[in-house]
Amino acid sequence: MAAVSEDLREITPAIDRANGRTFIVMELLIYFSAPVFYIGVVQAAFCDRLGASATVSNLPSAAYLLGGIFPIFCAWLVPPRLERKAMAWCFAIAAASMFLVCVVVFVPAPAWLRIATVIGQGLLLGVSSTVTNVYLFKCLARGTTESGRAWALKFGFGLGPVAAVAGSLVAQQVLTDRLPGLEHPHSFGVLYLIAFPCLAACAWLSGRLQLRTAVPEPGTPFFTYIADCARALFRDSRLAAAVGGFFLWYVTLGTLTDLSLFTRVAVGRSPLELAGLVMALRFGCKALAGFGVGALAQRYGPRSAMIATVVLVGLGALWPFLVSGPLYMATFGLMGAGELGGVYFANYVISISMPSSTTRNLALLLLVGPLSSAALALHGRLTDLYGFHASFGLGVISAILAWLLLWRMTQPRSKIG
Repeated sequence: MAAVSEDLREITPAIDRANGRTFIVMELLIYFSAPVFYIGVVQAAFCDRLGASATVSNLPSAAYLLGGIFPIFCAWLVPPRLERKAMAWCFAIAAASMFLVCVVVFVPAPAWLRIATVIGQGLLLGVSSTVTNVYLFKCLARGTTESGRAWALKFGFGLGPVAAVAGSLVAQQVLTDRLPGLEHPHSFGVLYLIAFPCLAACAWLSGRLQLRTAVPEPGTPFFTYIADCARALFRDSRLAAAVGGFFLWYVTLGTLTDLSLFTRVAVGRSPLELAGLVMALRFGCKALAGFGVGALAQRYGPRSAMIATVVLVGLGALWPFLVSGPLYMATFGLMGAGELGGVYFANYVISISMPSSTTRNLALLLLVGPLSSAALALHGRLTDLYGFHASFGLGVISAILAWLLLWRMTQPRSKIG
């Protein structure tokens, strides 16, 4: 990892654009690793092929979401001067977790061990990636102006998903055993082997960011800090509505794994065979939505972008009730576009927070992940007991509730301290 540069007193136009470009490159690398960095479709298809039930196939995603509890500890423990280093180390841990899966897949191992490793890696990646999400947004806020951040987000999440499409098309070729001498399960391990250097490069790039000096705050006992977090959540209705809406958005997004497994019924082909195509559709539409939702946010404000992402995932969950056959695959485009909720809920929280409380409020938002991990297991259980449409119905209802909550949100006031 590169040596961390000294903090700056101000952000010049050159530094503003340089940090924005670094952010964009990091997003391109992350998105190219999307088939395995975004836990869900590929891991569920792999577990399914190894003979796991729908409930077990949902566990990698559920384990990933459990990792969201760690940012709140990091927000309390890590001082501003170490935020850059914390992000770099978390990227390094994510890279190491990719290598771990490679080892288990390429050496002879029983199916149960491979499934357990994929689930465990989902938890490890959940911890590292949720922490990097907090500090990547925080470092972007400290390293760019407001207009520079808007530019970086627009192109990072407009061009980034294009890289995910490229990575997904590679995954499609690999997972369908079309490369000579490469067959299941080694084909699955190759995707992790590709992701390893991408995330290692992100760890190095983290040290290249030049940040504005953050004012250090006096240490606070942990339970006092947690009490302050709770008070902040209940003191401002905007933050409470954003957290509640994010939870319901996550519940709807949780249908994605079952939507992937349902391809066997709707399209007549195995989930693993279509996993690469699913990811390509998912991120191709996310790239288009990256510019569209970004323009919506610029014109009508961050709240409108949140609502748009909720509507998109709700339509994705509703789609299986309306169509089957090849047109069914459009559901993954809708869900992919709606995945931008992870960006625009965070952007809304940044927009209503004072600099001193941004990390804390982002960490509060990401606590939604562990809470919604139970919902992912519930999706799998509903499918095992009542069929796929029970899971999809839960997603539709959650999206409607999220839309109602965000639509009634109060207008912006002073920033949250």
